[in-house]
Amino acid sequence: MAACAGAPAPAPDAARGAPCTHRRACVGGAVRYEAPRPTATGVATSGPLRPAAFVALALTDGRGSVLARGRTDRDGRFVMPRPPRAASLEVQAQTEVGGAPLFVSPASDGSRPYARAVPLDGDASRLDVVFRAGRDPFAGALRIVESLRLGALAVRRWTGRTLPAFFAYWRRGRTYRWSDYRGEVPAGSGRYSVELLAGRWAHRATDDADEQDDAIVLHEYAHFVMDMLSTDSSHGGSHPDGYLLDPGLAWEEGRATWFAAATLGSPIYKDSVGTRPFGHLRFDHDLERGAGAPYGPGSEQWVAAVLWDLADGAGGLLDTDGDPVALGPAGVLDAMMALRDVPGAYPDLTTFLCFLEGTGRVDRAALDRLLAMNNAPARLRCGDATARPPGPWPVDLALPGAARGRLDSRSNPAPSGGRPHPGTGEDAVDVYRIHLTAQGVLRARVSWWPVDARGRPAPGDRTGGVRIELRTIRSVLIDAARGPGRTLAVERALAPGYYVVYVRDDGSPTRARYRLRVAVDPPGRAGDPAGRRADAPRTTRDGAARRSSDPGKRDDAVRPAARPGVRDGGLGRR
Repeated sequence: MAACAGAPAPAPDAARGAPCTHRRACVGGAVRYEAPRPTATGVATSGPLRPAAFVALALTDGRGSVLARGRTDRDGRFVMPRPPRAASLEVQAQTEVGGAPLFVSPASDGSRPYARAVPLDGDASRLDVVFRAGRDPFAGALRIVESLRLGALAVRRWTGRTLPAFFAYWRRGRTYRWSDYRGEVPAGSGRYSVELLAGRWAHRATDDADEQDDAIVLHEYAHFVMDMLSTDSSHGGSHPDGYLLDPGLAWEEGRATWFAAATLGSPIYKDSVGTRPFGHLRFDHDLERGAGAPYGPGSEQWVAAVLWDLADGAGGLLDTDGDPVALGPAGVLDAMMALRDVPGAYPDLTTFLCFLEGTGRVDRAALDRLLAMNNAPARLRCGDATARPPGPWPVDLALPGAARGRLDSRSNPAPSGGRPHPGTGEDAVDVYRIHLTAQGVLRARVSWWPVDARGRPAPGDRTGGVRIELRTIRSVLIDAARGPGRTLAVERALAPGYYVVYVRDDGSPTRARYRLRVAVDPPGRAGDPAGRRADAPRTTRDGAARRSSDPGKRDDAVRPAARPGVRDGGLGRR
């Protein structure tokens, strides 16, 4: 066989450790994939070709046995010694950053990466491999793995950290209901995962699929980044555009959007649905121009816009509106990591801004000016528990203690001024933080009654319901109770530490007032639930806490209890 004419510089033979030279048979070429752009009427049907950078390659024989391994370079080029029995070049949707694998898998457990075998034609020594987006989903897998690589490189550049192994579960016809972060999959593997929307084969023109949305892939990857490096203040659930949400959920989703934009170096955040001419854009936000209404810590779009302005002007992010703060993405992420070490940290955007000011990272006057440029609520200030609308978040509750509140996810506009949203709206969720100083049995009981739009008792109202949840300080569900009963309770033996109690509507529109009581008993007292270990939170499938992360693409999937007031196992997919 002739040498690889026109191939790149010699590469090492992974199987033998010897270079490929003109004296040894080899095969070389380039691997590229088509990357259509999102448009106002859906993803384009064709697009420019991108190099498949640093993806894994394998030469295999006729039975599929691997004879040699290699990798493309940053331009998608490769050259490998060709063993005599080599019959195919296998391209894999897999790469690595800092030795940690990143790949896309058609299997939910990540047992194998996507791969395509390209036949070697006789003595041909050069292959120019192109995967077309409209013909082969493998083009989408290569685009996803490139987005993951960019995210991992950004983390290393900004923090010096290398994160654990990570994969995206993505398969057309199987993942068409949501995109979300799944945590460690399988549990105990040390490998983490997201599930990405792929759509259905017969509905590609109108179904939502995320492989061509670089920003959405990075948004989901950002939840993994924050899980590894920072805090988690989100109970999960749906978060459609334009609503005021629970501030913790808005914080987690907003900063995931910010990370995606910062990684791509652009304030433009788009999410396409379907293909031209039958699709549309679900999102088309310009973070530099600020978020539209509603404003405040409960708006995920506003959170993302404020974080962008905190970072731009440094670290390669262009600042066009002249805001007075320029921390760069490394500075913003460093502050998020530092806040993690504050005891009981369960932040929202306001907590984060106060942390920036309190630690001297941002000047008070500059922060006020930046917030004013983003149409901040007039009372959003640090150091004043009564100033931030609608009040402190979360509310610190002593033990024993009691609190009263109101849930309203039916009135339109909601009492907060935003649109009502059951389950995750700002008016539908109240959060209380509890500090347990010694091991004991924590008891939380909520009594509630329906009210009308003015908050007056409405005993004849049979719609809606209330839910109470006990969670760890990292938002992992420990116990929950729901149902039409007027009194709900959770009770659990716990180790010392910080915990949060959620009182929220049960996913159906509700108007209710409630009274919450919390207390703690020493271990072994009557009422200690038998067989429950201290600090043993319940988790979702595969032991991983899940977070729904693609706004408007699923509902808050709460499983119904077997009978009123019976504790259920949690939220299922979040």
